Amino acid sequence: PDNDPGPQTLLTTLSSDRNIERLHWSMGRFQGYAGIVNYMGAKFTAAENALLPVLREAHRRGLMVVDDGSSARSLVGQLAGTLQQPAVRGDIQIDRVPTPTEVDAQLARLEERARETGFALGIGSAMPVTIDRIAQWARTLEARGIILVPVTAGVTRRPPSG
Repeated sequence: PDNDPGPQTLLTTLSSDRNIERLHWSMGRFQGYAGIVNYMGAKFTAAENALLPVLREAHRRGLMVVDDGSSARSLVGQLAGTLQQPAVRGDIQIDRVPTPTEVDAQLARLEERARETGFALGIGSAMPVTIDRIAQWARTLEARGIILVPVTAGVTRRPPSG
């Protein structure tokens, strides 16, 4: 395909066991994470039979889930709610158009959203333009009364069941 996501990608066409193996492979590559996030996963996040076992495994390990907000069909929030799993959804894709002007415009929208709601989550890639524009933007936030917080600050905590 034109968009090859790589050899260890979780796929709707794989069994739950195979997707969990791939999740474990990915999680075994680094440490210190608080959760999982989808990337290029619109089809996967809309397929309950594929998504639910992955969310269960992440929840079993005490991990939150971040929905990148790219798909209106995503079931992440609904299923995480059913599991009482901490979850958050991205508000704005800041580098959908990866130019300095557009990234700056999306960061301004993100700031506006944060002022309106008290918290906003921007989703971006590790492209040089994104990193550069965020770094410059972040240096100006304190003067405007905004602080950056970890994504964990924005999770929807579900009360314990029972």
